[in-house]
Amino acid sequence: MADFGGAELDAFRTEVRAWLDANYPAELRDPKAKTDPEAIWGGRPFAGSSDPQIVWMRRVAEKGWTVPTWPKEYGGGGLSPQQARVLAEEMAAGRYRQPLASFGVWMLGPVLLEYANEEQKREHLPKIVGGDIRWCQGYPNRAPARTSPGCRPSARTRATTG
Repeated sequence: MADFGGAELDAFRTEVRAWLDANYPAELRDPKAKTDPEAIWGGRPFAGSSDPQIVWMRRVAEKGWTVPTWPKEYGGGGLSPQQARVLAEEMAAGRYRQPLASFGVWMLGPVLLEYANEEQKREHLPKIVGGDIRWCQGYPNRAPARTSPGCRPSARTRATTG
Protein backbone atom coordinates (compact mmCIF):
# COMPACT_ATOMS: atom_id res chain seq x y z
CA MET A 1 0.00 0.00 0.00
CA ALA A 2 1.26 3.49 -0.83
CA ASP A 3 2.34 5.78 1.99
CA PHE A 4 0.93 9.28 1.49
CA GLY A 5 2.90 10.78 4.37
CA GLY A 6 0.42 9.85 7.09
CA ALA A 7 2.92 9.68 9.93
CA GLU A 8 4.64 12.92 8.88
CA LEU A 9 1.30 14.70 8.47
CA ASP A 10 0.15 13.45 11.87
CA ALA A 11 3.31 14.86 13.44
CA PHE A 12 2.80 18.13 11.57
CA ARG A 13 -0.82 18.27 12.74
CA THR A 14 0.34 17.93 16.35
CA GLU A 15 2.88 20.72 15.80
CA VAL A 16 0.22 22.96 14.22
CA ARG A 17 -2.24 22.42 17.07
CA ALA A 18 0.40 23.27 19.65
CA TRP A 19 1.54 26.37 17.76
CA LEU A 20 -2.01 27.66 17.24
CA ASP A 21 -2.89 27.08 20.88
CA ALA A 22 0.25 28.86 22.09
CA ASN A 23 0.03 31.82 19.70
CA TYR A 24 -3.66 32.64 19.35
CA PRO A 25 -4.43 35.78 21.39
CA ALA A 26 -6.67 34.93 24.34
CA GLU A 27 -8.87 37.97 23.59
CA LEU A 28 -9.87 36.46 20.24
CA ARG A 29 -11.31 33.37 21.90
CA ASP A 30 -14.29 35.57 22.78
CA PRO A 31 -16.47 35.72 19.65
CA LYS A 32 -17.55 39.23 20.68
CA ALA A 33 -13.99 40.53 20.96
CA LYS A 34 -13.65 44.10 19.70
CA THR A 35 -11.00 44.40 17.02
CA ASP A 36 -10.17 46.86 14.28
CA PRO A 37 -12.47 45.76 11.42
CA GLU A 38 -9.82 46.83 8.90
CA ALA A 39 -7.05 44.76 10.47
CA ILE A 40 -7.83 41.56 8.59
CA TRP A 41 -7.24 43.33 5.25
CA GLY A 42 -3.74 44.51 6.13
CA GLY A 43 -2.15 47.48 4.45
CA ARG A 44 -2.21 49.96 7.29
CA PRO A 45 0.52 51.05 9.68
CA PHE A 46 -0.06 48.57 12.49
CA ALA A 47 3.37 48.82 14.14
CA GLY A 48 3.09 48.73 17.89
CA SER A 49 -0.64 47.97 17.85
CA SER A 50 -2.02 45.79 20.63
CA ASP A 51 -5.22 45.02 18.70
CA PRO A 52 -5.53 41.23 19.06
CA GLN A 53 -6.38 40.71 15.36
CA ILE A 54 -3.22 42.56 14.38
CA VAL A 55 -1.17 40.63 16.93
CA TRP A 56 -2.58 37.41 15.45
CA MET A 57 -1.84 38.49 11.87
CA ARG A 58 1.75 39.37 12.77
CA ARG A 59 2.36 36.07 14.55
CA VAL A 60 0.96 34.01 11.67
CA ALA A 61 2.87 36.10 9.12
CA GLU A 62 6.14 35.58 11.03
CA LYS A 63 5.52 31.84 10.72
CA GLY A 64 4.79 32.28 6.99
CA TRP A 65 1.32 30.82 7.38
CA THR A 66 -0.67 33.75 5.99
CA VAL A 67 0.36 32.17 2.66
CA PRO A 68 1.44 28.70 3.73
CA THR A 69 2.39 27.31 0.31
CA TRP A 70 4.40 30.30 -0.90
CA PRO A 71 8.19 29.83 -0.88
CA LYS A 72 10.00 30.71 2.33
CA GLU A 73 12.38 33.06 0.50
CA TYR A 74 9.43 35.44 -0.04
CA GLY A 75 8.03 35.10 3.49
CA GLY A 76 5.66 32.20 2.88
CA GLY A 77 5.51 29.02 4.89
CA GLY A 78 7.02 26.74 2.26
CA LEU A 79 4.44 24.08 3.13
CA SER A 80 3.37 21.29 0.82
CA PRO A 81 -0.26 21.33 -0.33
CA GLN A 82 -0.94 18.48 2.12
CA GLN A 83 0.57 20.42 5.02
CA ALA A 84 -1.40 23.52 4.03
CA ARG A 85 -4.57 21.43 4.08
CA VAL A 86 -3.72 20.23 7.60
CA LEU A 87 -3.16 23.83 8.69
CA ALA A 88 -6.52 24.90 7.22
CA GLU A 89 -8.27 21.96 8.87
CA GLU A 90 -6.78 22.77 12.27
CA MET A 91 -7.62 26.46 11.98
CA ALA A 92 -11.21 25.56 11.12
CA ALA A 93 -11.48 22.92 13.86
CA GLY A 94 -10.18 25.34 16.47
CA ARG A 95 -12.36 28.18 15.16
CA TYR A 96 -9.35 30.43 14.78
CA ARG A 97 -9.95 33.70 13.02
CA GLN A 98 -8.50 34.18 9.58
CA PRO A 99 -5.32 36.20 10.12
CA LEU A 100 -5.22 38.00 6.76
CA ALA A 101 -7.78 38.35 3.97
CA SER A 102 -6.02 40.12 1.17
CA PHE A 103 -6.46 40.63 -2.55
CA GLY A 104 -2.67 40.45 -2.68
CA VAL A 105 -2.78 36.94 -1.24
CA TRP A 106 -5.57 35.71 -3.54
CA MET A 107 -4.81 37.36 -6.85
CA LEU A 108 -1.73 39.54 -7.14
CA GLY A 109 0.71 37.32 -5.25
CA PRO A 110 0.11 34.24 -7.39
CA VAL A 111 0.62 36.34 -10.54
CA LEU A 112 3.84 37.76 -9.15
CA LEU A 113 5.06 34.28 -8.21
CA GLU A 114 4.44 33.12 -11.76
CA TYR A 115 5.51 36.09 -13.88
CA ALA A 116 7.49 38.66 -11.88
CA ASN A 117 11.24 38.96 -12.00
CA GLU A 118 13.24 38.25 -8.85
CA GLU A 119 13.53 41.92 -7.88
CA GLN A 120 9.75 42.39 -8.10
CA LYS A 121 9.10 39.25 -6.06
CA ARG A 122 11.49 40.32 -3.29
CA GLU A 123 9.98 43.81 -3.26
CA HIS A 124 6.28 42.94 -3.11
CA LEU A 125 5.69 39.40 -1.85
CA PRO A 126 7.03 39.83 1.71
CA LYS A 127 4.84 42.92 2.13
CA ILE A 128 1.80 40.93 1.04
CA VAL A 129 2.66 38.05 3.40
CA GLY A 130 3.00 40.40 6.37
CA GLY A 131 -0.13 42.42 5.64
CA ASP A 132 2.04 45.51 5.22
CA ILE A 133 0.49 46.45 1.89
CA ARG A 134 -3.03 46.31 0.54
CA TRP A 135 -3.81 45.73 -3.11
CA CYS A 136 -7.08 46.20 -4.90
CA GLN A 137 -8.50 45.81 -8.37
CA GLY A 138 -10.37 48.61 -10.05
CA TYR A 139 -13.37 48.06 -12.25
CA PRO A 140 -14.69 50.57 -14.78
CA ASN A 141 -17.84 52.43 -13.91
CA ARG A 142 -20.40 51.43 -16.51
CA ALA A 143 -22.99 53.95 -15.34
CA PRO A 144 -21.98 56.65 -17.84
CA ALA A 145 -22.44 54.17 -20.71
CA ARG A 146 -25.96 53.36 -19.53
CA THR A 147 -26.96 56.94 -19.00
CA SER A 148 -25.31 58.60 -22.01
CA PRO A 149 -27.75 59.05 -24.89
CA GLY A 150 -26.98 56.80 -27.82
CA CYS A 151 -24.36 54.85 -25.90
CA ARG A 152 -25.61 51.38 -24.98
CA PRO A 153 -23.78 48.11 -24.64
CA SER A 154 -25.13 45.50 -26.99
CA ALA A 155 -24.39 42.08 -28.40
CA ARG A 156 -25.51 40.42 -31.63
CA THR A 157 -25.47 36.86 -32.74
CA ARG A 158 -24.31 36.20 -36.28
CA ALA A 159 -24.94 33.03 -38.12
CA THR A 160 -21.89 31.63 -39.81
CA THR A 161 -21.82 29.21 -42.64
CA GLY A 162 -19.33 26.46 -42.88
